[in-house]
Amino acid sequence: MIDKNVFCVGLGKLGLIFSFILAEKGFKIYGTDIDEQIEWKIKNNIKDKEPKLNDLIKKNKKKFKFIKDYKYAMQETNSCFIILPTPSKKNNEYDNSYIFNCLDKIGKNLKNKKKYLINITSTVNPNSCRSFIEFLEKKFNLKHGKEFILTYNPHLIALGSIYNDVFNSDLVILGSDLKEGHNILINFYKKLYSKNLKKLRKLNLAEAEVSKIAINSYITMKISFSNLISSISDKENNLDSSVILNTIGFDKRIGHKYLSLGAMFAGPCFPRDNLNFAKFLKNKKIDNSLPKVIDKINDLQFNRYINIYKKNKKVFKYNPKIGICGLSYKDNTPLTTKSPGEKLLNYFKNTNKVFIYDDFIDKINLKNVEQTKNINDLFSKSDIIFICYKYKKFQMLNKLYSNKNKLIIDLWNYLKVSKKRNNLKIIKLGIS
Repeated sequence: MIDKNVFCVGLGKLGLIFSFILAEKGFKIYGTDIDEQIEWKIKNNIKDKEPKLNDLIKKNKKKFKFIKDYKYAMQETNSCFIILPTPSKKNNEYDNSYIFNCLDKIGKNLKNKKKYLINITSTVNPNSCRSFIEFLEKKFNLKHGKEFILTYNPHLIALGSIYNDVFNSDLVILGSDLKEGHNILINFYKKLYSKNLKKLRKLNLAEAEVSKIAINSYITMKISFSNLISSISDKENNLDSSVILNTIGFDKRIGHKYLSLGAMFAGPCFPRDNLNFAKFLKNKKIDNSLPKVIDKINDLQFNRYINIYKKNKKVFKYNPKIGICGLSYKDNTPLTTKSPGEKLLNYFKNTNKVFIYDDFIDKINLKNVEQTKNINDLFSKSDIIFICYKYKKFQMLNKLYSNKNKLIIDLWNYLKVSKKRNNLKIIKLGIS
C-alpha cells in the first residue's frame, strides 16, 4: 500500500506537473532533479507555459519539498516515481542511462526496505524493465518482490495539455510482473480515478512496454493515412478530403479520432515512438515496413507545403516575405521538435525574410527572422503565411484585409472564411 509520501525523481516537463497533481490529491511529495533552478523557480513563482501548472504550484507548495538526498527521501517514502528523459539514440532506441543512474542511487538505499515501489513512468525500450530489475538484483544483492517491486506506468499525454490528459486519458497502463505491483498501483490511482477505475489496464512489464510505443505508432498511422487521403486533393479537382475522412470515421471500426485534415505529426513522442517501434520489430526479425512507411509519408508532407508555396509564389514579382503562425509543435508548449513551423523556418531563413508569431516561444535571435507582437503585425508584414497548428488567436486571420496580394496556406483546415476578400487567397491543404 502506498502511503501519503511519494518520492518523484525528474521534475521536467511531465515530472513537475505530475508531482503537483499528486500533491493536489493529498500526497506529500519529495522531488529531485539535477536542475536545481527548478527549486528556485518554484519558490519564486516563475511562470510556466504549461496550463494549470502555476496554479497547482501556488496551491500546493507546502506539500512539496525539493530534495537532493536520496537516502533521506527514501527513508520518508515507500514509493518512487521515476519520470526521467530517455532521449533517442542514433539507432532510434531510447537511452536508458538516466534511469540506470537513478537506480544506482536508489539501490544503495533499498537493503532495509520492504517492497519499496519503483514505478518507471519514462517511456523505455521493450524489455528494459527486466534489465532494470536484474541491475538492482545483481549489483545490490536484492530480490524483486522482497526489497523492491518495479512497475511500468507510462502516461499517455501531450505537452501543453498534461493536466487534462492525465485525468481524461482513455486508459492508464499498469505494468507489473507481480500481482502485488498491480494492487499497489491500483490503490494509488484510486486517488486520481475514483469514479473511473475501469480505465486502469493491468499488463505484465513486457506487454506494457510494447503497448506504450504501439499506441503512438498506431496513432501516427491514422495521421499519415489522413494525410495520404488529403494528398488526393493535390491531383483531383473539386474534392474535399475532410468530407471523405469524416465519412470514413463513422465506421466504428475506424473512428474519428486523429482522422482529420492536419499537418504532419511532430513533437517529442509520436515521431520517436514510431521509429522506436520499427527498431524493436527489426531487432525481433519481424517485418518493420509499416512504421517505416508511416514515417516516410509523414516526411513527404513537408514537400507538399513547399510545392504549394512554389506553385503560388509566382503572383509576387519579388521574393515573398514568409509568415509562420506557430513555431512550436502545438499550442501551450515551447517545444518545436520536428514541427512544421521549425521545418519551414529552416527552409526559408537563408533565402526569405521570415516573420514568426507564437505566444509560446521565447525570443529568437536569427538573422533575417523577426518575431511579431500579434497576428495583425504578422499579416501586414508577410506575403505568404503558413498556419502550422490550431490556436484561437490565428482565427483573427478570418477578419483581416489587405490592399496587396496575400496568400495563406492553412495546413489544418482551421480558418472558417465566411466571405471572399480581394487580394487574399487561402489554400486549405486537402481541399481542392
